[in-house]
Amino acid sequence: MRLVRGQLTTDAELAGFLLVGDGRHDEKVMRALLEKFDHRRTVSMPQDSFSLGLEGSVRAAAELIGRFGRDVLVVIDRERFDDERFNRHVREYFMDHEVRLDADDFKHVWARRGSRQGNLYVAIMGREKALEENLAVLIREVFGADVEPTKEGVWGFLRRRGLHVADLIMRAGRARLGRAFPRHLIRLLEDWSGEEGRIP
Repeated sequence: MRLVRGQLTTDAELAGFLLVGDGRHDEKVMRALLEKFDHRRTVSMPQDSFSLGLEGSVRAAAELIGRFGRDVLVVIDRERFDDERFNRHVREYFMDHEVRLDADDFKHVWARRGSRQGNLYVAIMGREKALEENLAVLIREVFGADVEPTKEGVWGFLRRRGLHVADLIMRAGRARLGRAFPRHLIRLLEDWSGEEGRIP
């Protein structure tokens, strides 16, 4: 799938919308993950800032669902996510909702805003803090190397190898991605691309 930034589109090939709660690295990783799937479909990332935070992400998701009736995926680091606040924001911004999946690292809420409805998905990155923890697992999966799960450790390792994060993700098979990132996130991307059921 292709990530299209800054455009609102209702194209027939639109799989859904992506919102990022935490900055440029999350966007780079999601762009690379989407590239692993069917290239005929697109995912639109309409936000104009690099970091929406938790409330800003839920509010923007509500606007998108209310306007387009399409699914929205929010990617956010664990250190910026809080279950209680998330549930409060969902109640605040959606007139009707139903929790369909409440896993530790992934949320799925069916929601209605005005006359339209859609699914809100939230992928929570990091076992304890942030995305770099997922990338450290993927580096171990792909290269067999143990790196510190920090910005310095992960991005320093890639820089020393002359690699971009997209290179790391492209070298990983779907099963390795499913072990490094929230498993339900990879399944959602398969579903959006029409390739469900690829990860056992």
